[in-house]
Amino acid sequence: MSSRFLLAALFAGSMMASCDNMPSQNHKPIVLGDSSNIVTEKDPKKLQDLVTDLRPVITPAENKDTVKTEQTTVAQKAPDTVKKTTVGEPPRAQPIISGNSLTVDFNIVSMVITNVVAKQAGNPNMAKANGAVYTWTSGAINGSLLKVTANVTKVSQRYQSIVLVKNELGTLPLETLATTTLWEPLKGSNNVYQVTGLDEKSLDAADADKNAIRKAVQKAARRHHMSRRKTEEWEESVRNVHAANQKPLYITLRSVMWKIDGKDANGKIFSKQIRIDIPL
Repeated sequence: MSSRFLLAALFAGSMMASCDNMPSQNHKPIVLGDSSNIVTEKDPKKLQDLVTDLRPVITPAENKDTVKTEQTTVAQKAPDTVKKTTVGEPPRAQPIISGNSLTVDFNIVSMVITNVVAKQAGNPNMAKANGAVYTWTSGAINGSLLKVTANVTKVSQRYQSIVLVKNELGTLPLETLATTTLWEPLKGSNNVYQVTGLDEKSLDAADADKNAIRKAVQKAARRHHMSRRKTEEWEESVRNVHAANQKPLYITLRSVMWKIDGKDANGKIFSKQIRIDIPL
């Protein structure tokens, strides 16, 4: 019994000694921001990073304003860097024109008719054409200048005149009394030619007598679908006329034509024609 008591006393004493060596603990609740609860590690070995830093390669964002500026600059400079060169064609000096004028360009040869305005008929692309037709709008053809740009050997002119009946009944063109002249060379120098011989006093007319004039009036009346009574009135108005240049008959210009003969840059012969019709 004594031995048992002795063992119990020794065990109790060792337990009390162990409790005295243990630090006292505070069992209060943890308060946010309380510095007493913060544990600071001071060992440098334990403070080293165990994970290697990731350094991603970041592609810089595209600057859209810079790209647009560069594209715009390229687009603006493109026309300056492109040059068109025409092979086989010598440079052609352009004539100086003042006021209204008509320019006719066949590519291998061009002509400017000064002080004349006319409207072109047909296809405006004349690069491969041999002729061009225009309708007169305004300006004096007689006395105008023809300025040609090409290696020209000759410029010729011809015209067509027509007889008109002008009186209180109106104006009646007599188509059957039209006259077309032969080609006549124009005088000029340095590829500049003057148009002459187209005034009313200089125009050639058909050689018609009284009978021919009456028949011409009848055909013109039928062409305009006139009644029989109206036709007789027109016939009566020219009953005493014996020549095409006798009033009330008048000779007027119906159309004028020019022909340009020359050689191109390769020595090939060309011939181009231009015609201007005058409305009646």
